[in-house]
Amino acid sequence: MKNYKTVADYYAEMEDMEIELAVNGLKRIGKKRFDEYKKNKKIIDLHSHTCYSDGELEPIDLLNLAIDKRISMLAITDHDTLGGIKDARENHSDFIKESGIELINGIELSAQVPKGIMHILGYGIDIYNEELNNKIVELKNNSIYSMICYLNDLKNRYGIRFRTEDIQELFNIKGNLGRPHLAKLLIKYNYANSVQDAFDKYLLDVYENVRDLNKKPSYEECISLIKNAGGYAVLAHPYSLKQDNIELLKTIRDMIKCGLDGIEVYHSNHSLSQMNDYMQIALDNNLLYSVGSDFHGKGVKPDIELGSGKNNNLNINYVTLSKKISKH
Repeated sequence: MKNYKTVADYYAEMEDMEIELAVNGLKRIGKKRFDEYKKNKKIIDLHSHTCYSDGELEPIDLLNLAIDKRISMLAITDHDTLGGIKDARENHSDFIKESGIELINGIELSAQVPKGIMHILGYGIDIYNEELNNKIVELKNNSIYSMICYLNDLKNRYGIRFRTEDIQELFNIKGNLGRPHLAKLLIKYNYANSVQDAFDKYLLDVYENVRDLNKKPSYEECISLIKNAGGYAVLAHPYSLKQDNIELLKTIRDMIKCGLDGIEVYHSNHSLSQMNDYMQIALDNNLLYSVGSDFHGKGVKPDIELGSGKNNNLNINYVTLSKKISKH
């Protein structure tokens, strides 16, 4: 039996000690970072996306960015999927606990409307709710069908075709398919210079052309799904409906009858005038009001920062919705 240490044994011990020192060092750096985060004045962001929908960042990278941006309350609200928030909860609970960040369960559901775009945000939902999760499977299939419609429209009207392997890669992403994914493919093939350029040249028009083919739930169903999962339903970025204030007010009052709880008053793409108008609508109709940067990442929306929005037009530290959904 060996009763002595070889040179290899000593080297192995040294490597173990170096690894332990490195790990302890990282823990100290992490604790110092979290301590500094907890001391500083913070802001709220209740609208963000991960790579599970059309955002760029993994959930843990989004959480790390939120710490750097001094965000006290963050909602992950991926389009028509709970993959991002589930990843954060199931794989990064220690980070959430140690940092002290308040992570809100969220989702952003797309509703069928005759013009513009309607998204409804759900907050404080049970991410394992059976009805909602069953619907998400259906929405995943719908996103595949919609992408096929977009690809066919690009081919038929613009003569744009992609290689089979690129299309296969597109359909194999882990999250739901969205137009930003197609925009990146257009950039790869030199049809566009940026995501926004791809939208301006092709994708806004393509969306309108196949609008009636898209299989989206009604806003009544979206609100019902959120409420049945124990959440609060909030109309996202009202400007995207492309309605004047009279039309918007009628739409919102109809949605209130179905259980709408609030409006996203503060958003990166809202002007100050729009924010004031939406705030007045919220106050007049006893609705909660919210804030969201709608952060996706530099490669998708390069002018939008997490927490601060566009040109620092957000940096909000209180909204009435936050009181309802906070567990702290």
